[in-house]
Amino acid sequence: MTVAYLELTPYDPLIARDGRPFGDKKGNRMRGLPWLLPSVVAGSFRTALVKAGTGDFSGDTPKALLNHVHVAGVFPVDEDTMYLPAPSDCVWDEKTDTVFRVQPIPLRDGEGVDFPATGRALQPVRLSDEQAEDDFKARPAPAWWPLDQYAQWLTEATLERPAAWFDPSFLDAPPIEMRDHVALDPQRGAAAESLLFSTANLNLSHLPRFRAGNRNGSLPFAQRFARISLAARVEIEQNRFEPMSDFDTWHPLGGERRLVHWKQTSHGLHWRAPELVKRALENTEKVRLILATPAIFAGGWKPGWLDGGLAGTIHDVPLRLVGVCNGRWKAVSGWSMQPLPETGRPGPKPIRRMVPAGSVYFFECKPGAAAALADHWLKPVSDDPQECRDGFGLAIWGTW
Repeated sequence: MTVAYLELTPYDPLIARDGRPFGDKKGNRMRGLPWLLPSVVAGSFRTALVKAGTGDFSGDTPKALLNHVHVAGVFPVDEDTMYLPAPSDCVWDEKTDTVFRVQPIPLRDGEGVDFPATGRALQPVRLSDEQAEDDFKARPAPAWWPLDQYAQWLTEATLERPAAWFDPSFLDAPPIEMRDHVALDPQRGAAAESLLFSTANLNLSHLPRFRAGNRNGSLPFAQRFARISLAARVEIEQNRFEPMSDFDTWHPLGGERRLVHWKQTSHGLHWRAPELVKRALENTEKVRLILATPAIFAGGWKPGWLDGGLAGTIHDVPLRLVGVCNGRWKAVSGWSMQPLPETGRPGPKPIRRMVPAGSVYFFECKPGAAAALADHWLKPVSDDPQECRDGFGLAIWGTW
């Protein structure tokens, strides 16, 4: 298995399309997602890998690419710091300027519902009675958290902290840039009648710093925005592809063939569990799983490796689910390079439901068993092997 790490530098604002129709007689507005899907990155890299080598996509090359090339990412990197998406168990009370960490709260006798319908009922993930003294509307947390602060969130026992903890080292989501386009009439050299469309673009060369003041110019640009690159990890099983000793190329990523510079780097430390997390997992009976990328499970929100009693084994570690804190499902489709069973030829994939990034699963385990999970930091936990090879369901492990 050849493991390599990539640094991606966008030359243009990128387009992360969603599944809504776009094109002639289908709509003139190309909608976008707030971040690139793992399958988009995986498909683009596999194409770039072949083009950088033989350039031959015939024969069994598409099948070999899908079955033997694993791709994970992408995540923002500012200098030597990698960022991960905000966890869903973070609740910010703007009224008291306090950030709470929610976790499963045991029910009293006679409380709750029998959810799920079969097996053992889950505990609700919520604020405790002491925390939720008054009703409030939660304020959104910063979209991207630096790895050091994320390690604190995963391991510290405290359930609340002052909102000043969110300093400018945290990053907000990329601003969406709307662009209007027009098709030209080749005969007249002017705009063609009624062929006007718009695209939603993500500027991924810089991300806005949290609490960095007015973005309109009260502070220098370098203090308001962090210059970032994008980090990805690739693993290649088969020897038919040339070893990635010096992968350095320009290749499109996302919609409209926007160019990105792909370069191999030696910065693999970003992809390893922090020492703080490793020590915490060695001495815990309560394990927290946070999704760094959207996951696809056979049971919708429920991983297929859990049985009806909400117990199962992942990475040879037995776990029992106690509670879940997840967002609403997202849709994903795509284009299959391999023949589909229904048609016998390549074509559009069926729509699947994703559990969004940042969703949190709370487990219990035997003492000492969770230590092995540190070796599977940012490794996939999706059910289908192909979804794992495409980077869906990368796992962040911690305690609660």
